[in-house]
Amino acid sequence: MNKNIKVGLLLITLTFFVGILLAGSLSYFNSKEIQAATEQCFTHGGTPLVEIDTFVLGYSFSCEK
Repeated sequence: MNKNIKVGLLLITLTFFVGILLAGSLSYFNSKEIQAATEQCFTHGGTPLVEIDTFVLGYSFSCEK
């Protein structure tokens, strides 16, 4: 195989794995934020309402009393 093709494949593979790592860490920290906000909502006597959008790795949170 040509050296340029090997380098290109290596860069594509590395980019893919870095993207997966970043998406996974964003998902992890979102879940930690939701967990903390939910606990605070229960502490203040509310009911947490969470809508999770997995396509864009986002969420919306509200605390109803």
